[in-house]
Amino acid sequence: MKTSSTTRSNKEFEGSLVTAAKLGDSRAFEDLVGGHERRAFATAHRITGNREDAEDVVQESFHKAFRHLASLKKRPASPAG
Repeated sequence: MKTSSTTRSNKEFEGSLVTAAKLGDSRAFEDLVGGHERRAFATAHRITGNREDAEDVVQESFHKAFRHLASLKKRPASPAG
């Protein structure tokens, strides 16, 4: 079971990847994609019912995320608890 400190440190790490990707670090963006690709594909596959369509949806979603990185705003930190 994940602890709140583990979850917090994962979110902090992911936040640092987002920051690096916004600054042009393509490896950071690849790491972000790698951390979410399987779940995104599983969701897309359940919705589309088709592997090829799911792959297209996931690719377009990450492409759109990449194009709009600069407009991402940092969320305020959640209170610990």
